[in-house]
Amino acid sequence: MFNVLLVVIAGISLLVGGIGIMNIMLATVTERTREIGIRRALGARRSDIIQQFLTETLVLTGSGGLLGVLCGLMCGPIFRFLRTFVSAVSPEIVYTLEPRIALWSVLLSLFISLGVGLIFGVYPARRAAYMSPIEALRHE
Repeated sequence: MFNVLLVVIAGISLLVGGIGIMNIMLATVTERTREIGIRRALGARRSDIIQQFLTETLVLTGSGGLLGVLCGLMCGPIFRFLRTFVSAVSPEIVYTLEPRIALWSVLLSLFISLGVGLIFGVYPARRAAYMSPIEALRHE
C-alpha cells in the first residue's frame, strides 16, 4: 500500500513538473515569436524550429535532472554526518543503516527527467514550428 502511494505521489510530481516545463517553453515561444518568424522567412524548416525548441527543453530538463541527482548524492554524506548526533538516542539502529546508491537508479532518474522534458516539450515546439511566418513577423 505504501509503495503504491509513493508511485502516485511521484507520478503527480512528474506531471506537475512537466506542466511547469511546458508553460516555461510556451512563454519562451511567445517571447521569441518575432525570431521564429524571421527564421521561417529566411528559410528555416518546421523541423529546424521543432529541433531548436526540443533541444532547449532537453537542456533545461537535463540540467534539472542532473542537479536533482547531485542533491540526492549529497544525502549520503549528510546522513553520515547527522547520524553522529542521532547515535546517542538509538545507536543500534543508526549504525545498521548505510546509504547506498545504485548506478541504475541514477541513470533511470536522468532518463525519466529527459523523457518528461521531451514529452512536455513537443507541444510548444510544434506550436512554434507551425506559426505563420507573416503573422509572427507582425507580432510585437
